[in-house]
Amino acid sequence: MQGNSAPISVRRCCLMVMLLGVLTGCAIAPSVQTPQGKVAQAMLLEQQGKFADAAQIYATLAATAQGEQRNEYLVSAAEAWWQARQSQNAWQLLGQVREQNLYPALNARVELLKANLDFAAQQPQAALKHLNFPLAPLPDELKARTLLLRAQVYVALDETLAAVEDLSEREAYLGNNSTAIHDNHQRIWALVTQSHAAFNLLALPKTISSTVRGWLLLGNLASNIWQQPQNLLKQLQAWQVEYPDHPANQDIVPDLIAKQKAFMTYPTRVAVLLPLSGPYQSAADAIRDGLFTAYFQLSNNGSAPMVTFYDTGGSAVGAQTAYRQAVAAGTDMVVGPLIKDAVSGIAALGSLPAPVLALNSLDPGQTAPPGLFQFGLPPEDEAAQVADRLIAAGLNRGVALVPQGDWGSRVLNAFSARFSQLGGTLLGTQSYPPNASDFSVSITRLLNLDQSQYRENQLAGLLGTRLQFEPRRRQDIQFIFLAAHANDAKLIRPQLQFYHAINVPVYSISQVYQPGDPADPDLDGITFDDMPWTLETSGAAAATSKTVATLWPNSFSENSRLYALGFDAWRLVPLLFKGKGFSIPVQGMTGLLTMDSASRIHRQLDWASFKNGVPVVLAPASLLPTPVAAAAYPAP
Repeated sequence: MQGNSAPISVRRCCLMVMLLGVLTGCAIAPSVQTPQGKVAQAMLLEQQGKFADAAQIYATLAATAQGEQRNEYLVSAAEAWWQARQSQNAWQLLGQVREQNLYPALNARVELLKANLDFAAQQPQAALKHLNFPLAPLPDELKARTLLLRAQVYVALDETLAAVEDLSEREAYLGNNSTAIHDNHQRIWALVTQSHAAFNLLALPKTISSTVRGWLLLGNLASNIWQQPQNLLKQLQAWQVEYPDHPANQDIVPDLIAKQKAFMTYPTRVAVLLPLSGPYQSAADAIRDGLFTAYFQLSNNGSAPMVTFYDTGGSAVGAQTAYRQAVAAGTDMVVGPLIKDAVSGIAALGSLPAPVLALNSLDPGQTAPPGLFQFGLPPEDEAAQVADRLIAAGLNRGVALVPQGDWGSRVLNAFSARFSQLGGTLLGTQSYPPNASDFSVSITRLLNLDQSQYRENQLAGLLGTRLQFEPRRRQDIQFIFLAAHANDAKLIRPQLQFYHAINVPVYSISQVYQPGDPADPDLDGITFDDMPWTLETSGAAAATSKTVATLWPNSFSENSRLYALGFDAWRLVPLLFKGKGFSIPVQGMTGLLTMDSASRIHRQLDWASFKNGVPVVLAPASLLPTPVAAAAYPAP
């Protein structure tokens, strides 16, 4: 590079030293009136999360700077605006950068930021075009960042193999940072296990590295993690022999082996408490049959415990009576009960000689005694994950449309609380009458169309004449959160489009999709979270789901997710019967399972969007793009 590149490098090194002085209170801190002092102030603001303030300082510096230094300030300002989620401001400043003859690191920062902006605007093809610059002359940190973003773009384009290759290469540029290396392994692992791509190892290009091939093989093995634990354990051990130096041997495979061993150790006696009679019998039957599906898979490998079923009738007293009978019969572990009141009845017992895996949860404020684990399919958890997904996608302003009644209130409260906690702003909410056919009143109020019509009426009255007028919806929303069951959603979505919300993304939860229903294009464009059992088309979840659907065709569609709940409940028994729970995430049919300190089991769900009336699986939220850091890179 020609010109003053060396002085710039020296000046930046000095700036970093002075910035350390600012951060540690040293006497060498530069005056904030100097350019170096202002840059130090901006970098400090970035560390504090005040990106908009930092962007304004950089932009002010750029206004009086010349040449390469001006470009650096402009790029830093644009990066800070991107961190502040102000894409328009970022694009405006990038347009002022003179891109001819930029030194490689600064050019890479420009192209990375453009790629991030395009990717956030759901234009992955455009983003990829910005990421074809050479990596060789760049510092390792920029190489790693480029490869991470390019992998995310490849995932969005369903090019999973290319994404795995980029993430594998990325590890070479992470140095000795064990945390970053572990994070990279987890990203690859999420990619090969959650992207729902089935890899034909025999058809892979011969040019791929042994490391990439090892990741893909391991992902294929993990897709069958619920089936035949003994065989999978042997396959994992054989994988270690074939790939002794593979990076997954550091932190992925040991966890898998430990998990498989834990899955194979069941107690001698298990009691299952379900409302096998009464109004909840259909739900209980589905859970029972899902549990038996998992039970017989285990039995194929040798031993299986004795299982006894007890009818709770759906009441707290019935659950308490059944639990005491099970304990008296010598049970080691209890699965159930199912109904909230029955779970509360078990909690009221206080002392639990046999640990309990309840298939529902206590109400907020209720305390679970030791040995009571809570596992279910609460819509509140699904709504909270919608908030996570929205914020990850940069959508932080929206409205919510929910059904009237307790279910809608609980879903809205869970979504609103999580969205607000993450910094989002819910601009408005409306409730609608479920099972109706006309939702126009709720929709027009939600979109402020009623106010637009009111203003037109007022103006027409003042002028004394009828106006040609088309109501305009509010323009400040980035999304609509729709809590709805499938039948309502099929009517609401077209009505949202009719009322000028055709381009507003709609997000929902699993109830928006009824497995077994015929394809309905009226649902197109709705993005929702759901369990692997429902969404996956290959692997263990899909295979087992098809088997259950064949065995119980009459009740499968209505109760599909309850079969998965019963299946996962049985698979969790070995991890819980000693009363200690589990700390390693477990891939289940109902989601990726984790347990918190209160012994509640949570599900990380898959994502899909309706296209041509059919759910199409999306990349996990963990693989969505993240804002680039506005770090200063020294010129070469």
